[in-house]
Amino acid sequence: MLKNIIPIVEKVKPSIGLVFAIDPANKVYGKGSGFVIDTGLLVTCNHVVSTPNANILLQFPGSDEKINAKVVIRDEEHDLALLKFTKTDIKALKLCKLEEIKEGMPVIFAGYPLDLLSLTTHQGILSAITQDETGNKVYLIDGTVNSGNSGCPLMNDSGEVIGIVNAKRREQS
Repeated sequence: MLKNIIPIVEKVKPSIGLVFAIDPANKVYGKGSGFVIDTGLLVTCNHVVSTPNANILLQFPGSDEKINAKVVIRDEEHDLALLKFTKTDIKALKLCKLEEIKEGMPVIFAGYPLDLLSLTTHQGILSAITQDETGNKVYLIDGTVNSGNSGCPLMNDSGEVIGIVNAKRREQS
């Protein structure tokens, strides 16, 4: 039986942003998801914001306001980017303790898949914990992940972050 996650969605929703990368010709080059990890800091996947000279804009649920952001750290190898923005009233999501992350645990993730501008939430399970070629943990999930979900938080059923969803990255054999 699926757990009622309405209270969790209501709690985490304000902290999950829609990320736009606008190229110099003012066209949307990249679109994805991201989440606040500290005051004025949002994490997403690097491929979402990798356009050279892009203007990065964030939008949070319940607001039409577009917030300027700047990439302050890129990790191309792990496909991560840390963005800084000036709005300081958006709460950070809590992180899960590593020892609590187990195969088979229920997970939820919320982001902006495909061309949607509304936050969508999915439930699934953490089906496997593996390592990539650099030795970092990779969480394989049984759940519907689409383009645009990249950068959204992978959370336990309490809404604590256990990882970052990446709709582009695939295991290499």
